[in-house]
Amino acid sequence: MNKLSILEEIVLYLINRYNGERTIQGLTYLLKGKQSAQIIQDSHFYHVTSFFGLFHFLTQQNMQDLVNGLFEKGLLQQLETNVYIVSEKGQFYLKNQTLQFQNYTYLNGLKFFAIQKTFWKRFSLFFQSIANLNNHNKYFKAVQQEPEIQDWVKKELLNFVGTKESLINDYYQEIHKMLKGLNNDDASLFVMRLSGANSYGMTLEQIAAEISLSEEAVYLQSINVMHHLLFILSEQKTDYPLLSRFMQGANNVNITTTSIETKRLFLQGKTIEQIASIRNLKISTIEDHIVECVLSDEKFPIDQFINEDQYKMTKEMILELNTRKLKTIKEALFNKVTYFQIRITLARMGDLKWN
Repeated sequence: MNKLSILEEIVLYLINRYNGERTIQGLTYLLKGKQSAQIIQDSHFYHVTSFFGLFHFLTQQNMQDLVNGLFEKGLLQQLETNVYIVSEKGQFYLKNQTLQFQNYTYLNGLKFFAIQKTFWKRFSLFFQSIANLNNHNKYFKAVQQEPEIQDWVKKELLNFVGTKESLINDYYQEIHKMLKGLNNDDASLFVMRLSGANSYGMTLEQIAAEISLSEEAVYLQSINVMHHLLFILSEQKTDYPLLSRFMQGANNVNITTTSIETKRLFLQGKTIEQIASIRNLKISTIEDHIVECVLSDEKFPIDQFINEDQYKMTKEMILELNTRKLKTIKEALFNKVTYFQIRITLARMGDLKWN
């Protein structure tokens, strides 16, 4: 059969990971980067954190059209309304094709989705400002018009301790060092998008036409490059004192803000019931927060919620059944554990690989 598009391959791959245990709507929320406890937890449970927020502009209709197309090609089977699994033909495709998205090895949506847009806007405007400063241009049309981005860049420029020449030199030295960590194609793509003193950066559509690739491929490559750079800056902050500042103040979606407050209260010694009362929230909501805390912090204590024997028993059953479907696991354990305890176990199992 003909090669699928990159997005079609991603959807087919994700439906295979979910294996009929989540709806197409849940998959859409993952790709859009919906910051809810359930979507974040599922991205961990099904080991698809890389895809979180990758297509934030995707609509439910877009997804349904993609699914319908894959179904018509015989790659999917429908189990029930809005729930699909990959057919034998689809399984054959996944096993025998080199999936295009696998070329993008630095994608990490859950870690960088909330940072990437702000980082790019700050970086592109700062670069344009430095280029014009170096060219002695006082006035130019800014590539980023948001007041908060412009204010941030102005503040960074004004707060730099040193001469104009040292600022320009330090900035370009760090950029040069950072781009050396990329391959030539990725570095070129990143630079092609930047605006200088007398020129404006190319759009992704223009770049796609220039290098004869699909817009979809160039889009994913650009995200992959961004995540690679963010990885470098987050791992080597001391090597990039100027550029690492571009990441400051951006939220991390590994854990929602409301879960951070629950964690604070729990670490003060409050029980789930007490936290629910203090925060005027349902106990089930606080349980959601606790699961998020376990996912985001491998040292977060779980013994108050599940004892060692229960954890071991639940973990063994999860591995035996090779499923994350809570009802299936609970019934197989003859209801000896709660749904919450199963979720705690899944969260603590963390990055354990699945078949």
